[in-house]
Amino acid sequence: MKKRNLKGFTLIELIVVIAIIGVLAAILVPAMMGWVRKSSISSANSNAKAIFQNAQTVAQELETAGASEPGSTETGAVSTGSSGSSFEERVNSFMTASNATAVWAVSFNHYVATAAVFSNNGTTYMGGYPNACPTDTNCGWDSAAGLSAAVNVSGGSSAWSGLAIN
Repeated sequence: MKKRNLKGFTLIELIVVIAIIGVLAAILVPAMMGWVRKSSISSANSNAKAIFQNAQTVAQELETAGASEPGSTETGAVSTGSSGSSFEERVNSFMTASNATAVWAVSFNHYVATAAVFSNNGTTYMGGYPNACPTDTNCGWDSAAGLSAAVNVSGGSSAWSGLAIN
């Protein structure tokens, strides 16, 4: 009988490799999901700061023009490219991100912005300014609670613990 010189992997070797890949995936996927959450919350905190600064700019323009001051709370949804004259449209005209589901709210004391909150999708990953939402918690969208937590400078980030945790 002639012996063939076959080259290749045995079934056992293939099963061992697949098992190793499965174990690595089971370890890495949850860690990567945590990174995605932290990145999303950090981005929402940055956007909340941008909304805060944009709203303050618009409020100062209104005050300089002698127009009526914004309400105690202004809310809106991000829609870029708007050139309207409403407060929401003027704040959005400064935004560069085009996310049709993004929502924001800003708290005012006369013409002075005191806090802002922002969410990319209106449900999770809410960010705030001047107190940022902590990156270890998914703060659910609640503009009233988020504004009070973001403005509570003495409470710091712990003020966010009262929000809905997703």
